[in-house]
Amino acid sequence: MDAERLLAGLSRSPDLEPFAGLVRPLAEYDRERRSDLVRTLRVYFACGANTSSAADRLFLHRNSMLYRLERIQKLMGLDLRDHRVALALQLGLLAMEKGDPDADQHP
Repeated sequence: MDAERLLAGLSRSPDLEPFAGLVRPLAEYDRERRSDLVRTLRVYFACGANTSSAADRLFLHRNSMLYRLERIQKLMGLDLRDHRVALALQLGLLAMEKGDPDADQHP
């Protein structure tokens, strides 16, 4: 099975719309404040939720990465350590990628 093809098909599914709705307020926050929290979240998940690796990839100090993740959790009211929350957010990010040419599909 080709996982990339499966994910590409899934990203176009209207069933993911509620998950995209979880991430949209964070994207709006980024637009209003010129922050980079959605990208931070994408990179964090792309690094297997490894804070140090994500910080390195974003050229941040590890403490800055921890601060951003704490900010994301506070703004969203969600706990990123909960595997169900992490999955829901990853599905939301996937759904948002379908029409966003600037999305970091491969951070």
